Amino acid sequence: MPLTYVVHYSEVALKGKNRPEFVRALRRNIARSLSGLAPVVELREGRFLVTAEGGAEAVGGRLSRTFGVAWFSEVVPVGLDFGEIRAAVLDAARRSQGKSFKVEPRRSDKGYPLTSRELALRLGAAVQEETGMKVDLTHPDVVLRVDVTRFNALVYSNKTAGPGGLPVGTAGRVMHLFSGGIDSPVAAWLLMKRGCVPVYLHFYLAPTARYALESKVMKEVKVLSSYGGKSTLVLVPFAEYQLATAGGSADLEPSLFRRFMRMTAEALAPAFGAIAISTGDSLSQAASQTLWNVGSFDHGSSLPILRPLLAYDKEEIIGMARRVSTYDLSLEEYKDCCAIITRHPRTRVKSDLVDEYVTKLGLHDLVWKAIDGATLASYNPVGDVLRSSPLADSMPRPQAADPRQIYEQGAGTRSLYDRQRDSPPA
Repeated sequence: MPLTYVVHYSEVALKGKNRPEFVRALRRNIARSLSGLAPVVELREGRFLVTAEGGAEAVGGRLSRTFGVAWFSEVVPVGLDFGEIRAAVLDAARRSQGKSFKVEPRRSDKGYPLTSRELALRLGAAVQEETGMKVDLTHPDVVLRVDVTRFNALVYSNKTAGPGGLPVGTAGRVMHLFSGGIDSPVAAWLLMKRGCVPVYLHFYLAPTARYALESKVMKEVKVLSSYGGKSTLVLVPFAEYQLATAGGSADLEPSLFRRFMRMTAEALAPAFGAIAISTGDSLSQAASQTLWNVGSFDHGSSLPILRPLLAYDKEEIIGMARRVSTYDLSLEEYKDCCAIITRHPRTRVKSDLVDEYVTKLGLHDLVWKAIDGATLASYNPVGDVLRSSPLADSMPRPQAADPRQIYEQGAGTRSLYDRQRDSPPA
């Protein structure tokens, strides 16, 4: 039997003339998150009324991972007749098994003949008389809530917090540098909370991309997909870069590799309709993340660089990783590129020096050699469908070698991401 839920948003309600766009996006995302449960999502007077099959645990679990949802509750919809409301409230009180209560009515329909105070007094008296429960307006065992709308009354008690934030997809797409460690999944989660769609970019060390697809990297992407829906992962081989830079200055290696990653993200951005690059950097958490090295990483970029974790310390990030359910996965053994980068890098690398090595080593061409061997993977949590293919099959190599020129050429064109999105579902 289908269950009915009331779903409220908070931050979306603060938007101005573009609020309808955010509300429509949230409605789509709620329906997507409940895919397979026969959802019906209706907007009713500043709230969503959702019916879905599958049981409270399944529905509640998905709503609690839908960004833009402030809170939700299973409700009993009844008519506006006071007798119907009274019967539903009494039933909720009996099922609660509490010893104390308070009644919390709200009227979005101000034309209803009883005021909120009158509803509270009359319903409270009925509950006290029928159940023997005591009134406690400060710390009740159960809060009996009644929302009176123009269409019906919604009776419920427990409220479950959602993740809040903005609906995923309302803030654009970003190329997200994804290592598979503790930080980058949390950074992706925070980006989604602000409405972004991350396109995950991972540099792998093994001979083939299959190793990464079977590792914690893909497991983490699957967890994040439960929040953001269908995910795209680009796997770029590290071998070409490693061969070209062998024998270089070890203390410069981290900054140079980070610049190479940024350049690769920049080159790929037009194909995926991305308008920014993001990382899991936390200021001064590592030598490569000092303010000087952050500046060296950003130098010359044609795109904004987003760092959601910049001001968080490690314990705070670990706490969020546990909440997102990626922490344990992040600890799984996996040899990535960072494992062979020196542990004693310079803390103040000058941008000009990195620029010099970029030219000397021909990193612009190297970016495209790496991309030529990249793998494109897409994961759809609906049906647990994972697909992968050579990126070159979907993305022809442009003529320009400089990522800045590539972005200027590709800006405004229909992206690979759009073509993937518009393709028939599996």
